[in-house]
Formats: sequence, C-alpha cells, structure tokens
Amino acid sequence: MNRIQFFVLTGLSSLIVLFLIGHIFLVRYSNYEQNRLAAAQQVINQGQVFQGNLKQLAVRIFQDSQKTGDQGLKDLLTRQQISYNPGPESTNADGSPSIPTTPTPPTH
Repeated sequence: MNRIQFFVLTGLSSLIVLFLIGHIFLVRYSNYEQNRLAAAQQVINQGQVFQGNLKQLAVRIFQDSQKTGDQGLKDLLTRQQISYNPGPESTNADGSPSIPTTPTPPTH
C-alpha cells in the first residue's frame, strides 16, 4: 500500500466514523422528540377526558339546581359566572333526564 492509498483510506474511514456518530446523534434526538410528543399527546387526551367529566358535572349541578330550586346554588353559579343553556331534553327509559356524554379516545 503506497502513501496516497493510505491517506485516501484513512480519510474515507474518518468520514464514515463521522457519519456514524451523526447517525447515532440523530437517532437519539429523534427518540427524545418522540417521547416528548407521546407525553404531550397523553396530556391532551387527559385534558379531553377531564373536559368531558367537567361538562357532565356542570350538567348535573344545573339539573340539581333546577330540581331543588336551591337559591344558594343558583347564586353560587351566578357569582362564578357559570351559565348553562340546555338544549332539548331527552329522557332515559326510566324517565330521568339523560346526560350527554362525549366519547373518550382510548389511551395507549
């Protein structure tokens, strides 16, 4: 092996090592970003579930205030600037008002 072949081979080997290090860096960075994305998606899914639960709670509080005519509860809702305008009411088979639910996406 002459001197030129040695330098060419050494230079190409160095280039391959640099590409390998770059590849390792990019794979680790990609995994880090995927983990961040998965965590953000989990937070969004939990937020959607909590929003549905809070809507159900608000509807039930409103229904209770309508049934009982509790002026204290009505005043509390007014002070907190909470208002609920129910749409057309539907009833369950037992005659009780049905509560609309929002489907929750499955969590992985």
